[in-house]
Amino acid sequence: MEFDLPVTGEKVKPQQVTALHLFCALAFVGTGAIIVVYNYEIPRWGGAILVAGITLFVITIFRNKWIVGKKANRMVRIAELLIAGSIAALSFAEQWKFPMGIFSVLTAAILFSLYWERDAGQQLYVHIDEKGVHMPVTSRKRFIAWSEIDQVLLRYGVLSVDCLDNKLYQVDVAGTTADSELFDNFCKNMVAANMDKRRNDEW
Repeated sequence: MEFDLPVTGEKVKPQQVTALHLFCALAFVGTGAIIVVYNYEIPRWGGAILVAGITLFVITIFRNKWIVGKKANRMVRIAELLIAGSIAALSFAEQWKFPMGIFSVLTAAILFSLYWERDAGQQLYVHIDEKGVHMPVTSRKRFIAWSEIDQVLLRYGVLSVDCLDNKLYQVDVAGTTADSELFDNFCKNMVAANMDKRRNDEW
């Protein structure tokens, strides 16, 4: 028997997407301004970065709904990656230590965001089966085996998983068609069936 409980909330929150866009914009503006003022060899390159940063900042502030959309966000992320990667490469070539560290981290963050944000907007679920409780990706623990669980309760739209180590995991459930009595009986039976698998220090 298996249960899939839809979870309230999203894997990727719009404010998280916005925050990284703003961080990129500020990094580009700062770097571009410094290059324009202090580097006489590549002022046009610095000017281009400065303009890109200001443009990104304005779009993020005034066209936020558009930029956090899945298609637009991915295009902007790729542009950010190209700019940040180029600055990181130049920093390594010129041995600019401070920009080297900042833009290496920023490039890595943008790469990770491209992976993490690909499933933005998808419904998250708690999956419960005979192996245990599979928590959504936003949870601090992804899988809890029945041998670790003392009690599972679904009441008033909140799923509570009470573990033997006194840790309590709670998730807001968006609404489920699962029969509450059938669900409760299944969880009780699985907890009872796995008691012999508990570690001695959990008794």
